[in-house]
Amino acid sequence: PVEHKGPAPAAKKRVDPEVLKQLPNDRETSTIPSLEGPWQYPSQRQFYKATAAKGHDVSPTDMPSVIAIHNAVNEQTWVKIMEYEKMHEQECATPKLIRFLGRPGDMSIKARVTGWFGRTDPFDRHDWHVDRCGKEVRYIVDFYDGKPVPNMPVSIYIDARPDFQSGGLWDRAKMYMRELNLF
Repeated sequence: PVEHKGPAPAAKKRVDPEVLKQLPNDRETSTIPSLEGPWQYPSQRQFYKATAAKGHDVSPTDMPSVIAIHNAVNEQTWVKIMEYEKMHEQECATPKLIRFLGRPGDMSIKARVTGWFGRTDPFDRHDWHVDRCGKEVRYIVDFYDGKPVPNMPVSIYIDARPDFQSGGLWDRAKMYMRELNLF
């Protein structure tokens, strides 16, 4: 038997080939280092096709804004990950992104527990796998709707932290103590 976690997948939307032809296929290079060089973001055409295939209703005319938000959120996610990786700069000065996996239907343990205390659920979750000079470290990333800010149409709170494996618990404790100015 197959166990399904999370919401049922949405029906795939048929993508009009003429619409795809109208969307740019140029990819933007990110500042995030990967094993193959700088990470490459999807083009508007790739993003639209993938989003529609997942059953999301998105307008092709929204793609420039959607891509800009997507790329900015990923850049900020890397900044958050680098706050933890800085603790390991003696062993690895240049960590690199191996891959990331979207897991929108899977709640992290932290998201589930904080939800019991009234926090809203994240709208998305990713697992980012980072190469720390030969050691693979998984980061759990929950994305939440942020607090509204005047003159800012989109606000996203990013909760990125290493998993408990490979010293992640200790890294989280050190980060917490730093935030309290104890470390």
